[in-house]
Amino acid sequence: MMPSTSGRLLIGAAVGSGIAAQTAEVGGADLLLAVNAARMRNMGAPSIAGMLPCHAASAMTDAFAAREILPRVSVPVLLGVNCWDPDFTPEAALDRVAEQGFAGAVNFPNATLMPRAMRQMLDRAGRGFRREIETLARVQAAGYRALYYCGAREHAQAAAEAGLDMILLNFGWNAGGSLGHARRASLEEVGLIARDYAALVRRIHPGARILLEGGPVVSAEDLGHVARVATLDGYVGGSTLDRMPYEESVTNRIAGYRQAGRRQDELTQRQEALLRWGRGHGFSGRSKPVLACLEHLGALSRARRSLAVTLERGMPLAPVLSALDRRRRDVPQVDGRTDPGPRLSRRLFGHDAEGGNEAGLLTAPGCETIIVRDIDRALPSLQQRLARSLASGALVTSRRRRRIRVTARVIFLFERGSDEPLLPDDLHPDLVALLSGWTVRLPPLRQRVEDLSEVMAALAAEAGLDAADLPPLGAGALERLRRHPWPGNEAELARVIGRLAARGAAGDVGGTEIAAFLDDGEAARPPPETAADLEKRQIVEALWRNDFHRGRTAEALHISRKTLYNRMARLGLKD
Repeated sequence: MMPSTSGRLLIGAAVGSGIAAQTAEVGGADLLLAVNAARMRNMGAPSIAGMLPCHAASAMTDAFAAREILPRVSVPVLLGVNCWDPDFTPEAALDRVAEQGFAGAVNFPNATLMPRAMRQMLDRAGRGFRREIETLARVQAAGYRALYYCGAREHAQAAAEAGLDMILLNFGWNAGGSLGHARRASLEEVGLIARDYAALVRRIHPGARILLEGGPVVSAEDLGHVARVATLDGYVGGSTLDRMPYEESVTNRIAGYRQAGRRQDELTQRQEALLRWGRGHGFSGRSKPVLACLEHLGALSRARRSLAVTLERGMPLAPVLSALDRRRRDVPQVDGRTDPGPRLSRRLFGHDAEGGNEAGLLTAPGCETIIVRDIDRALPSLQQRLARSLASGALVTSRRRRRIRVTARVIFLFERGSDEPLLPDDLHPDLVALLSGWTVRLPPLRQRVEDLSEVMAALAAEAGLDAADLPPLGAGALERLRRHPWPGNEAELARVIGRLAARGAAGDVGGTEIAAFLDDGEAARPPPETAADLEKRQIVEALWRNDFHRGRTAEALHISRKTLYNRMARLGLKD
């Protein structure tokens, strides 16, 4: 039996090297488990590799446990015992414990971590959980300590009936870290199952001590959450005490060195003035891509002609509009993807009405700037008319053939990846010619990650947050953010800031924790064109080709006039 810990939790550590054993003892571990999975973690493999025939488990464990761990620590060390070896016997396992000076044994690798079908086959072959319990019972009867890895109610009952004094409820491989597994159970579920198993064991063997390991329990807070539901006597850490802290520590240390080595380039007076101009319009950062973009925008802002802005999804539009049109208030916007051809045409060009011409945005008094999104999705004939109107500075009404001066400047917006051409392939050649040389591409967030801290501060301020509302980010977390591809740009970063604010400001955020706050890229993906979108585009194209004559349009689509009316009503094309 383990010595009393005066009501506090018994803490064990599954270790695979001498340095891990020494640091665990310094940290206050009550016992150590020398198991092959810990050695595999030290080799950079996931813990589950300890269950595979990569190395002979017994030979591997004996080699490092006796040579590296026993000479370096004074706390009890339990030897991992593998009951699957071809020449295994309980007597031989007891001899290994006694001859090498271990305090006891633990069943590892074990049947608990095997799939159900494999466990059943091992049981039928006499090498399953009953053999493990029998072996540990002999070790305990000989005066040594025995810890039983248990993962099923049947196993817990058998271990209690055998009188084993320490039973470890294992909930599978740990989640978290770079090699962690997906969470299969919540903390609440783990707590309820542990409470049920512990009650069963204590009814049979009141003196048994119940320990916990694995699954979603990866932090002290997680353990406390489970312990509030189930009465536990201890906790054993594997990946949570060697792999994950090591990953975090080394990542933080190297990231800190890298940050210490970063030098801010000296900027010229002209560049500093450019940055001040950009900050006045809402731009953040001082990296080379930001400077190049601001210089280009500054040149374009002085010209009163139509131009194009190319940016990725999730990037803010307000700063670039402010830079291009300082006097703007509520700039009207139209979208070539969502507005059908007739409505988009009327909004831009106006239309002949009784008593005269109703002006569109291009010629409306007081309308100085229009934002047109994704014009490449509009009908080619509309794109061509728009290009010719802007190039000539005038449009002609269809009824009176009257030329009206175009007074508005158009800012064309296109969502394009940085690896795509500046302008879409579907853009009409006349618009391509008009915009050639008058296009600016905004650099995505992944190209200016050195500005990340400044961009985060600006986004937090926009949300009404200050530094005290957000937890401090460790060097590892900052490096993880810098390595993220940011498919959703500032919109994704704003979601991360919201999650950090919800977390609370207690304690630094590490690289492993910040990874859970990042999007998987789904939010940055544009929605695919639906069947309804495609049908609407086909009908609109046919209407334009047939001068909006419903009979000829229906004939061109090989449908009846009534079917055409019904489809137009369903798709919102009645007007």
